[in-house]
Amino acid sequence: MVRAKKFILESFVKSFLTLFIPFFIIISIIYIIQLSNLSFKINLNFTEFMTLYLYMLPKILFSTIPLSFVGAVINSLAKLSSENELMALFSLSYSPKNIIKYLLPISALISIFLLLMTIFIIPMTSQKIENFKKRKIFEAKLKIVPKKLSQSFGKFHIFIENNNKGKFENVTLFSNEKNGYLQILLSKTGSLEKNKTQYLNLNNGYLYKYRDKIFQIVDFENLKIYNNKRFYSNKPLTFKEFWKINNRDFLYYILVSLSPLFTLLLLIGLGIYNSRYQKNLSSFFILMVVLLIYIPVAIINRIGSLYGVIATLIGWFIISILIFKKRTKRY
Repeated sequence: MVRAKKFILESFVKSFLTLFIPFFIIISIIYIIQLSNLSFKINLNFTEFMTLYLYMLPKILFSTIPLSFVGAVINSLAKLSSENELMALFSLSYSPKNIIKYLLPISALISIFLLLMTIFIIPMTSQKIENFKKRKIFEAKLKIVPKKLSQSFGKFHIFIENNNKGKFENVTLFSNEKNGYLQILLSKTGSLEKNKTQYLNLNNGYLYKYRDKIFQIVDFENLKIYNNKRFYSNKPLTFKEFWKINNRDFLYYILVSLSPLFTLLLLIGLGIYNSRYQKNLSSFFILMVVLLIYIPVAIINRIGSLYGVIATLIGWFIISILIFKKRTKRY
């Protein structure tokens, strides 16, 4: 019995890794392409790129693990069936229920792991991604491009003639506030500096002011103009608050998390077959199970019904029992 258990679990682990690694690479490439598209809008260095990727890693694992589990259970049992290994065990009074006992703890652990990611990790990483994007977009808006109109720095409109490695040449700033306070600022050189907050460091210029019919001219050697805009990240939400706002996504993640546990009998029933009387249809069965899982999940995600979640779980369990009895137990 111990050797049989080890033999079946080793076959499952090999099949799982064989599927998990390519699935992980493919889904990672999809997310990396999304990050590449984002990098066209905002500048990302390698560290920032990898930080975003790590924030997306829980969702990558969440997409990869359930698919790998479905394929691994069916493929590993189908392989043992095609080689008549399982048939030999069954002929020695080895019950298919033993396979359930071996794979049930694994499916339960996978479901628990996915549930923990759903409840705790995904809300945290999702909020970090959004705040990261907002901060980068805010910083991108503060970048000043030469010879481009309609650029803002604080309350000023700014125009520069040239940017030589961070050193601005011929800087012009203009502001016209509602109370009739007009300012025009001309500077030969300047640069964008950062010390807790960003400020414009200007050198050798003139400031023209007009207010209440009074006109003033001020010349300066050095002038610092601080940006009055600040970046404010979203207040971190608790797990309960986050999922209350994203209720439909929560139902989606819960259903996918529980799918390994509620479809285990179905996977075992489809994976075991008699090579003399039945054909190996493992690839077809994997596709069918994936559709059986993700079509209801997509519908629930769209309608956001808790009753739909309960009905789907019950449906999966009933179908699993019926398929297991029909294809496996009676043999």
